[in-house]
Amino acid sequence: MSVEAIIEEQAYHFLKGLVIEFDGDREALFVIRQFLSTGSIDASQEHLLKTQLADTLKIAGIGIPFILIPGASVLMPILLRVASKYRINLLPVAFSNNKGAV
Repeated sequence: MSVEAIIEEQAYHFLKGLVIEFDGDREALFVIRQFLSTGSIDASQEHLLKTQLADTLKIAGIGIPFILIPGASVLMPILLRVASKYRINLLPVAFSNNKGAV
């Protein structure tokens, strides 16, 4: 497989994950609006909010050091690999390889 094909595949995976995360954030926003107007949400909506909050915190936890720390572009893949070795998922659900939707 050529380098260009690998880059194209990874870029597609990344952009598809961004679209999925954006859709999830939009759904969470609708649930928050419903909660503010009615004062209650059901269990599935609560689960959606918890999942989206966790994913947002994961993105911030990966994104902020990536921007601020020099050399983080080299360290981040290593950190993700070590975390997955210990069954710690640092990636949001939309970027997870085992989800199957991407």
